Amino acid sequence: MGSKLPPLTQTLLSSLVADYPSSGPSPLLSALQTLEPRAQITTLDPSSTDVLSTYYTLYILALILTPDADGGGLPEARSLTHRIDSQLLHNDPLVISAYRVLQALWSKDYVIFHQTLQNAPWNDTTAVIASEVLQTHRAATLALLSTAYTSLPPSLAQNYLGISDQQRTVKTLTEENPQSGFWFNAEKGFLENSSGPGVSKGGIGKTGGWKKEGEIGRLAGLGGFLSDS
Repeated sequence: MGSKLPPLTQTLLSSLVADYPSSGPSPLLSALQTLEPRAQITTLDPSSTDVLSTYYTLYILALILTPDADGGGLPEARSLTHRIDSQLLHNDPLVISAYRVLQALWSKDYVIFHQTLQNAPWNDTTAVIASEVLQTHRAATLALLSTAYTSLPPSLAQNYLGISDQQRTVKTLTEENPQSGFWFNAEKGFLENSSGPGVSKGGIGKTGGWKKEGEIGRLAGLGGFLSDS
């Protein structure tokens, strides 16, 4: 079956990624899934390492990006890692980076998740999807922070958003994403949400403080990025 598919090339993989902005993650994932039999029969040697590295890195990231209902999700990505040649999985910088992103999401270690996405040695093709993973997760996190918390310390938001410092975190929430409803209470040193759950018309949280840290973890569903499941 795999021999009837086109050979894996960097040009082919680049063309699939080039279609991503207009088509979204599902068609990309479908194309990568179709090519898996070809990847499985491709011998790992110096001439094929780079293209297999790009292929499996894209595949892991595409599964992370695609919702469970559309054939993606973290369980599927974890399953894929068992089908990758161990030499590639444990020695290739790109595949290792994608695997670390997956592990970090699975364990809800958002600091490692963001650090890996921002610092990994992505090539031109994989960088496109890695950036999309980062931005999609950050957008979902912003939405959840605004609905889950009436107030929270900047350090907590910083961890979830993977931002380098607290001042930048405050600016991201209050100035760059005003729709989040957060404003910085300098006297208390807290980010407060004027539109969060249990907020009175005067903007004071009826519940007081912030919900337990486990709340955002509960909202962090394993099928995709962050969901209510």
